[in-house]
Amino acid sequence: MSWSTLALRLAIAMAALFGIWRGTLLLFGAAHNPATHLLQGALISAAVLAVVALLLRCDRLRWSDAGHHAFVANLRAFLLGATLWLLPALAGAAVCVLLGWSSISLLSSPGAMLTAIPPLVLGVFLLEAFPEELALRGYVQGLVARRAAQWIALLLQAALFTGFAWTVGALDSAQQWMFIPCLGLILGYVRALTGNVWACMGVHTAWMTTAQLLSAHLAVDGLQALQFLAFALLPSATIGAMLGVLHPDFRWQRAALA
Repeated sequence: MSWSTLALRLAIAMAALFGIWRGTLLLFGAAHNPATHLLQGALISAAVLAVVALLLRCDRLRWSDAGHHAFVANLRAFLLGATLWLLPALAGAAVCVLLGWSSISLLSSPGAMLTAIPPLVLGVFLLEAFPEELALRGYVQGLVARRAAQWIALLLQAALFTGFAWTVGALDSAQQWMFIPCLGLILGYVRALTGNVWACMGVHTAWMTTAQLLSAHLAVDGLQALQFLAFALLPSATIGAMLGVLHPDFRWQRAALA
C-alpha cells in the first residue's frame, strides 16, 4: 500500500469514527439511563465494526491484520489484558490505603455496587473499549505497522487517538491532556506486542470500569495518589515487564508481518 493510499484510509477511518460518535451523541444526548447507554454503545460498536469490515474488504486484508483472531485466542487475550491491569491496580490501591495516601469508603451498599458492575462492564465495553480499540489499535495501528516500523505505528495511533478525543470533547482538562496520550501509548504497546486487539480491549475495559465504579459508588480521599500509583504506574510497569518476557523477540524497528 502506498503512503498516499495509507493516508486516505486513515483519513476515512478517523472521519467515520468522528461521525459515528458525534451522530450518536446528537441522537441520544448527554443524559440517559443505563438501558439507553447500552443501546448507544451497541449502535457505536456495530457502526465501527461495519466501517472496519468495509475498509478491510476494500484492501483485501484479513481480520487478523486488525488484530482480531479466533474466538478462544481473543478470549485469552482479553482476560490477559484485564488481569495485567487489574491485579497490580488492586495491589496499588491496597498500598495507597495502607500507607495512608488514600482512603476509600462506600457511597452505596455492597449489594448495590455488585449489581451495578455487570451493566457497567458491558457499557464500557460497547461504548469505549470495543469500538475504540478495533478502530484505532486494531485497524489504524495494524495498517500503519504493515507499511512502517512498529514504533511509528505506535506513535501515530496515539496521536490520532488524542486528536479523536479532542474532537469529541473528551479533553476538557489538563489532567485529560496528560492521561489520554499516555493511555494511547499503553494500549498501543499492548497491541504491538500481543498482536491481538482484544488484549487492548481487556486493559481498556478493566481500567475504565474501575474508574467509573470508583466515581459512582465510592468516596476517595487522595484520589491523585490512587490514580497515579494504582491505576497508571504499577499496571503499566507490570504490562511492560510481562509482555516483554512473553515476547522477547519483538522488534520495534520492524514492520508487522504481512
